[in-house]
Amino acid sequence: MSNNIQTSSFVKKLAANDRPTRTKALEALQKFLSHPRKLPLLEYEKLWKGLYYSMWFSDRPRPQQRLARDLSSLFDIIPKQNWKLFNESWWVIICKEWPHIDHWRLDKFLMLVRFNLNAMFARLEKEEWDDEMVEQFLQVLKKIPLSGDKKIPNGIPFHIIDIYVDELEKVVFKDVEEKDEDEEDEDDEQDDINKRKQDIIDSTPVGELISVFDELSKEAAYKTLREKIRDEVLKDDRLKQWGVVEVVEEENDESEEDTEDDQNEDSEDEWNGFD
Repeated sequence: MSNNIQTSSFVKKLAANDRPTRTKALEALQKFLSHPRKLPLLEYEKLWKGLYYSMWFSDRPRPQQRLARDLSSLFDIIPKQNWKLFNESWWVIICKEWPHIDHWRLDKFLMLVRFNLNAMFARLEKEEWDDEMVEQFLQVLKKIPLSGDKKIPNGIPFHIIDIYVDELEKVVFKDVEEKDEDEEDEDDEQDDINKRKQDIIDSTPVGELISVFDELSKEAAYKTLREKIRDEVLKDDRLKQWGVVEVVEEENDESEEDTEDDQNEDSEDEWNGFD
């Protein structure tokens, strides 16, 4: 398969309703991406543009869910040296295309964002929270979807805020939840579960993963975004329970700049990438 894999035929095969066709296309893509060759960012953007359209063409709920899982699985097989560019290209394309997603297609792309974020966390856990990969993950978030730039469609950071702690929790506690699913909820067993969960938290850089929101809550251009971060992330009871954040005091002062930001939020420009 050549570097230029974005073809109409390939995209349609990946979105096909019959499993053999879809599986064959996915296997070809996985084989291509798992090779340690390093492609420039532009090539990964072309790839994600094609994958974006494969989701666009997928019509029914169950095939959409399968396709979203298939696409998110790519974050697990991409070589470490290419992982940052692969992540970055995903966010570049979804931010560029978001303003063009109509009401009827919105839910499946929200699902794809969720699945991809979960897959990123799962890959980081698989790599035992490798310092360099965690830093790359955060750098990309700060550069693109959580940059606070007015050109980023609000729907993307708002959705990330909604799902971030949920998806992180699913990944880090998946074994604990599965193991104890059928056990009676007795006090001593619950204490054991809580202890194991805290041990996991202590070995996971949750504070570092959340730090991007602490910065954005102070620097985001829009007041609504800053408030949403404070209310739905930094005040999340789970983070307090894990000892990751302390209670965030209410901020009652509203500046003239905040008011002006609120009035201008509906007039944001379409995002066309970085200069």
